[in-house]
Amino acid sequence: MEAKLENFINLLAKSSLNYHDFLQKAGEIEQITDLIEPKDLHGWDLLGLELVRTDTGKIELATRNRDFGEQTFCVVDTETNGGIRSGQIIEIGAVKICGGVEIGRFETFVAANEIPENIVELTGITLADLDGAPSLASVMERFRLFLGDAVFVAHNVRFDYDFVSASMEKCGFGMLLNRRLCTIELARRTIPSQKYGLGTLKELLGIVSVHHRALSDALAAADIMAESLRRLPWTVQSVEDLIAFSKTAKSVKLPPQPIVEPVVL
Repeated sequence: MEAKLENFINLLAKSSLNYHDFLQKAGEIEQITDLIEPKDLHGWDLLGLELVRTDTGKIELATRNRDFGEQTFCVVDTETNGGIRSGQIIEIGAVKICGGVEIGRFETFVAANEIPENIVELTGITLADLDGAPSLASVMERFRLFLGDAVFVAHNVRFDYDFVSASMEKCGFGMLLNRRLCTIELARRTIPSQKYGLGTLKELLGIVSVHHRALSDALAAADIMAESLRRLPWTVQSVEDLIAFSKTAKSVKLPPQPIVEPVVL
């Protein structure tokens, strides 16, 4: 997401905008005007960003005043056969949660021509597993509908969010504009630990699942999010409060354990 667009969305996260100011600022962002008419709020929603027009005529994010307990979150994990520039998604898994209750799951392999050996060793996914899998375009179309305007959540969210967004654009469905939440950042503010990798937090919290498989890792991240939400201070009320807290609150990371030198007798 280009800086100008990201700054605009961050502005909306903090304050309402006069309707004409909203149209002017949005109209200066080519990424938006190439896809939708800025005044079409439904068009924004199709890209994942839920906007509302208030009684006073101002435009604001629906997540500004929505209690996070009433928000739908979509916890996502992807497995890929390379980096964002040269690779593609080979598996995607996601679980939708609202009010602490699971309301939907998404899981599929994605057709691909190759999987490097190191990815096979890491994930256990082989080309044989992808035999007959749907195309990337087909999966992205279905996932766009599944995701809707939910908050996109992942462990190291920037990787999964950017990969999915780039895949959406590649397939002609437009970028993602969904609000996003990182479970690493959130855990750092709520769960005392020395490390915040998925494996470390799973062990710490007693989460048992298969590592490096999309739906399994998404479910583990959802469990981490749930534990973090239970530990939030009462001052965190809205979805935007939660997102801001995950980025700016004081870390509870534990210092490394001192190295104990063996006693030589």
